[in-house]
Amino acid sequence: MSERDDDLPPIPPDLAASMRALRSMSPSDALVERALSKLPERPAAAGGARSQRASNRRGRRAFIAAPALAALAVAVFVAGDRGACSPAIERSEERAVALPDEGHAWTHLDLWTHHHADEPAVVQLEVPEHVRVRLPDGEGGSLEQHCRQERCSHRLTRYHGDAPLGVAVAQPGRYEIHVHHESNEARVRERFLLIAARD
Repeated sequence: MSERDDDLPPIPPDLAASMRALRSMSPSDALVERALSKLPERPAAAGGARSQRASNRRGRRAFIAAPALAALAVAVFVAGDRGACSPAIERSEERAVALPDEGHAWTHLDLWTHHHADEPAVVQLEVPEHVRVRLPDGEGGSLEQHCRQERCSHRLTRYHGDAPLGVAVAQPGRYEIHVHHESNEARVRERFLLIAARD
């Protein structure tokens, strides 16, 4: 062990167990035969038997190294993809909305995008019928969408610090809005229950 190895964090137990399991695996005989049959035939060299033996040794080494390479690939994938595999952060918020005599009452959904740090988050916004949504148009302005189906879904990319999403309702009732946003840093599920009433 070198001095540098002492500075490294320990490998998580589940990853170490997976790597041990992969190292203990070996390819089946049928797989080895199939792989060897797919290799191109080499013309016989002047050395004949000697080059044949060297070729067989290289082939065996490649198949012996295959499980180790597979374990390494899994370790790199798992270590590099930790944010996407992390459990989702969930929250629910209930909000009263006072409706005007005419028109719509707008309210902002303050999403927990701070969990994504400076990473862009892919946002999936689902709203019920009769809810209006104000979405960014990509040019600094906003675009208003009115849901005329049982549920409407909108997909967009957001960064921490972006202006809050605006939603509006015009009729009294309960409106359940689901927002899922995900990045390399975190997965967040938010549920907003708007209870709209006229005074």
